[in-house]
Amino acid sequence: MNFKAGPFIKSILFIGLFIMLLVIGSIIQSMLQPEKSMLIYGFIGILAGLLTVCIFLKAEKEPFASSGLTGERKTPVRFVYGLLIGTAIFAAMIFVLLSCTSLSIQYDPKGFNIQSLQTYLPLIPLVLMEEIGFRSYPQKKLNGAYGVWISQIVVAAAFGLYHVLNGWTLYMAFTGTFVWAFVFGLSALWSGGIAMPTGIHLAVNILQNLTGLKGGEHSVWKIVDTTNAAQSEMGKTEYAGLVTHAFLLLAALLATSWYIKQRKQAVCQAKK
Repeated sequence: MNFKAGPFIKSILFIGLFIMLLVIGSIIQSMLQPEKSMLIYGFIGILAGLLTVCIFLKAEKEPFASSGLTGERKTPVRFVYGLLIGTAIFAAMIFVLLSCTSLSIQYDPKGFNIQSLQTYLPLIPLVLMEEIGFRSYPQKKLNGAYGVWISQIVVAAAFGLYHVLNGWTLYMAFTGTFVWAFVFGLSALWSGGIAMPTGIHLAVNILQNLTGLKGGEHSVWKIVDTTNAAQSEMGKTEYAGLVTHAFLLLAALLATSWYIKQRKQAVCQAKK
C-alpha cells in the first residue's frame, strides 16, 4: 500500500497553526484586557480558524468555497438538526445516569438570570471556532486521502490532546471530548459541512451547563445526591458516566461503519 504522508502532515500542521494563532490571540487579549472575556476569546478563535483555512487553501490554490464554510440554503436546517440530535443524545445519557444511580435532577428557578448570559453566549463562538479548527479542512483532507476511519481517529485524538493543552487531564479528555469527536466528525462527513456538528456540539455544551455538569452557578437544573453516602455515590456516578460514554463511543463507531457501507453502496449503484 502506497501511503502518502502529505495530507496527514498538512492536517496536523493546520491544527498546530490554528492552536498557535489561538494562543497568540489569547496573549494579545490578556495584554489589552485584564479580565479575560470568553466571548471575545471565542471570536478570536473563529478568526484564527478562518485565517488558518485561508492560508492552507491559498497554498494549495483552492477557492475558499472548497472549505465547506461558505454556507448554503440547507445550512440553518442542518444546524437545527444538530441541535436536536445533540439534545436527544444528551437526554438519553442523563436518563441512564439517573436510572443507574441514586442521583436526581431538581429544578432551580434562580439558576438562570441576566448574568447567566456571560456563561452561555460565549459557547456559540467557542463551539464554532473548534469546529472550524478540527472539522473543516483537517477532517476533509484526511477523509479524502485516507478514508473515514483514519480521519475520525486522527481528528478525535487531536481534539482530545487540544483539550489536554487547555488544562484537562488525559483521562477527562479521552473519556469525554475524544468520544464526542467521533459524533461531531461523523456528522460533519455525513452532512458535508460543520453546521450539523456545530449544532450537536453547542446543544451538548449548553445542556452540560444547564444541568450543572460543568460546575458554575448558572444551572437551571441541579443533579443532586439523594443519599448520604456521598463518597461512594461519587464513584458510582463516575462509573455510570464512563459507561454511558463507552456506549456513546460504540454507537458512534457502529454509525461510522454503517455510513461507510451506505456510501460504498451508493458508489456501486452510481456505476451501474
